Amino acid sequence: MENINQELDPLFNPRSVAVIGATKNWNKWGYSTFLSVLQGFKGNVYPINRNEKKVLGYVAYKKIGDVPEDVDLAIFVIPAENIPEVMEECAEKGVKAAVIISAGFRETGAEGRELEDRVVEAARKGGIRFVGPNCMGMWSASSDLRAYMFPLPTNPGPIAFVSQGGNVGAAVVMAAINRGTGFHRYVSCGATADIQIEDYIEYFAEDPNVKVILTYIEGLNDGTRFIEKVSKATIKKPVIALKPGKTEACAHAILSHSGAIAGVDDLYDEAFKKAGVIRADSPEELLDIAVCFLTQPLPPGRNVAIITGGGSYGVLCAEYCESNDLNVIDLPEETISAFNEIFPPRWSHGNPVDPAGDRNFIAYYMAPEMVLKLNEIDALIFMGFGSISGITNVIAGDDSMFFRPLPPSLTSLEGVDDVVHRIIEAIDSGDIEKTESLINPIVPIVASLLGSDPDTMSKFISMILSRDITRSMLKKIVSDVPDLLMRGASAMIGVLEEFDKLVSSLLFTLMKVYGKPIISTTFTETAPSLHGAAHAFPTAEKAAVVLSKLVEYREYLERVDAFEDPRKYCFILNNQLDYLI
Repeated sequence: MENINQELDPLFNPRSVAVIGATKNWNKWGYSTFLSVLQGFKGNVYPINRNEKKVLGYVAYKKIGDVPEDVDLAIFVIPAENIPEVMEECAEKGVKAAVIISAGFRETGAEGRELEDRVVEAARKGGIRFVGPNCMGMWSASSDLRAYMFPLPTNPGPIAFVSQGGNVGAAVVMAAINRGTGFHRYVSCGATADIQIEDYIEYFAEDPNVKVILTYIEGLNDGTRFIEKVSKATIKKPVIALKPGKTEACAHAILSHSGAIAGVDDLYDEAFKKAGVIRADSPEELLDIAVCFLTQPLPPGRNVAIITGGGSYGVLCAEYCESNDLNVIDLPEETISAFNEIFPPRWSHGNPVDPAGDRNFIAYYMAPEMVLKLNEIDALIFMGFGSISGITNVIAGDDSMFFRPLPPSLTSLEGVDDVVHRIIEAIDSGDIEKTESLINPIVPIVASLLGSDPDTMSKFISMILSRDITRSMLKKIVSDVPDLLMRGASAMIGVLEEFDKLVSSLLFTLMKVYGKPIISTTFTETAPSLHGAAHAFPTAEKAAVVLSKLVEYREYLERVDAFEDPRKYCFILNNQLDYLI
């Protein structure tokens, strides 16, 4: 392991970079590649160009041997036929790593393969490990290096990704930004003439800043080597793969694109299972599964409870669960009786739990714990509201509903500042009984705002006060009350925003307490970003798929006797609660 770290560290943590083919001609890849490197990298940067004296204000050198200082990493953006000779010059200079963005190698046929072999030979003689050829470059958060062929926005984050396809890789990188997460490492590995996909995965597995590993694979050079190396990685962290090639047309496209042999899809399936790799079916699903591993504990088993605010979505969810080998089990009679006390008589009386249009949203938010505490339930799909589903943002635009004053009973409260101060003092002292006695007088007002009854609202507040995280969130909400009252007509939106965060913190707390995943969905076919709150999937089908992948990984770890605390994978859960509190 020390060997792979020593070999690849100069690639991901270089002190200096040379861009061979850097140019001031904006219409060439050498321009955009050099510009990309300049965006963030703090080490020395050297443009190499035989014909230009300066590139974007930097002194240019005719060849890499002319650079007066040491160079750790060379990025090639020159014609393929010139690379073997320049790679030899890099070896003489003592360059340790390279990225070959240039195309024109094995994907073009026999002559290209011969040219590629010469590049590999020159690099190996000089001890240079390289990415590519025919790739879009790479990103390393530890060195803030964007060695891309064009400036691509990239966020630091807990994911590592090696992609044999540049466009697929770039699309996933951009989609991750939209979801509020990012990458510690990203490599568009291209033709993998030198460093293989399994080498990157092996390296990522040893990096404590990487929590989940993604890969897009068109073909492997050595399947046995892949299984051997990756199976050692998957016992440490999840590895999720997207591998096309199920059709003949796709196999032909792969050969012409990267020069890889697609292979028989069933063999890849078997190889992935042996190595513990989770397989995705699309770039979007690749990221869906990664997000799920980042935000959820691993479920103890396959038994699922579904809570839904709409019966039809619950029906669909049940079907998708069964299609993905998840069990939507019957709830025990005691739990049915408990739901009878908080839901109207028309509720579904089973799993999925459907309040059948009940306006008492507080009862809906009390339901998750009522199923999660059951030993026979391993996970919950919570088809939710608020920040969990984005419903607040959707309905907040309805002026007639929400741009109106708060009820007079709330805006006319005497001594609001004093009440707030005393409640906060009681919360800080840990005196739950005193806190409840101070809150009780306003419970009926808050309950009416949220469609609940005072009794259910009181039980909900008791639930919130019983745990540190949610108690801290309640404190924040109470402290914001005076400001909310000053907002006048838009105060209702503020109330909903604060309540959204309270519900998010409650779900995080329940995940930590019970060690079971809570997969939430929207009702709007849109997925909110992570930004500290629970990620919601846009459909019941996606929720069922990602949950099944958590189960699959848990069962793999148990088979190879490598299972540990299921909550170790909850990176967001353990590190981003500051947003909520």
